[in-house]
Amino acid sequence: MNSVIRYGIALLLLCLMGFAAEAGLQYKFAEAGNFPGAYYSVPLGVTLGHIVGYCVSSSANAAYVQTGTTFIKAAPAGSFTSYLSGVNKYGVAVGGYCSVGGGCNPEVGERGYRYDLATGKITTIHFPMKGAATTAYGINDKGSIVGGYCPNAVVCPQGAFSPALDGFIETNGVFTTLNYPGAQATTAAAINNAGAVVGFYDINNTGPHAFLYQNGTFTNIDYPGSNYTAATAINNGGVVAGYFSSTTTGLHGFTYQNGKFTQIDKPKATGTAVTGINDRNDLVGVWYPTRGEENFKAVPLGSPEEP
Repeated sequence: MNSVIRYGIALLLLCLMGFAAEAGLQYKFAEAGNFPGAYYSVPLGVTLGHIVGYCVSSSANAAYVQTGTTFIKAAPAGSFTSYLSGVNKYGVAVGGYCSVGGGCNPEVGERGYRYDLATGKITTIHFPMKGAATTAYGINDKGSIVGGYCPNAVVCPQGAFSPALDGFIETNGVFTTLNYPGAQATTAAAINNAGAVVGFYDINNTGPHAFLYQNGTFTNIDYPGSNYTAATAINNGGVVAGYFSSTTTGLHGFTYQNGKFTQIDKPKATGTAVTGINDRNDLVGVWYPTRGEENFKAVPLGSPEEP
């Protein structure tokens, strides 16, 4: 229900609303919101009540939780940079951070964490392997978490959204490695309440390629004709969201369900990427005007939440 991506964001004015042009659900776009005083904010995950991501200011990059128009920072003590990329309906979010003193350098790597909005409690998430670096990307309403790890922190991850060598699912404190068959690297990005997982992988020196894992089976879900595809989110209706790139048309968002793809583009954008989807099919992500970067929340036409 959340997402994963390396993108910066600035403000998107409400006057720049528009519609997605492809078949399927049509969307109305508006600004997702910007952390007060930040240069820009990057939304990565969304539920019916919250948006999570990270904001960039003069001091640091820090994780935030947005509830309506209210923002709070949710960075672990002692972190140099942090982000939250997934959140469930109970306001429990997951992400990753880098420690003070060099950030995510080759000797330190990245650490995953869980943040509880109700209590403010922060809990470290670490794959149980000595020397491993870990990041968490998605969480469902049952508390199961997905993410990625690298057996040796010298390799990866070394910052927000660095690809991982191995994916994982964590349920009730028990970690299970989740790797696409034959892949050199796998990152699990999101999980829904039915246990379906989406993410991306590299294989035979190509990628990223998107995958859907459900009922013990992996399925490739690359957007047709794309150079690369990343699945970043899945909701409880089984709708997958993400982004893809084409050599001829550039960067686009997409949704996928039951074998059908829908391309998502912010009107007048030179590129669009979807990072999160909720159970109402609202989307969050980033888009690129001629210069700079902006964020968005896109709501299906006819929704009670349509801006």
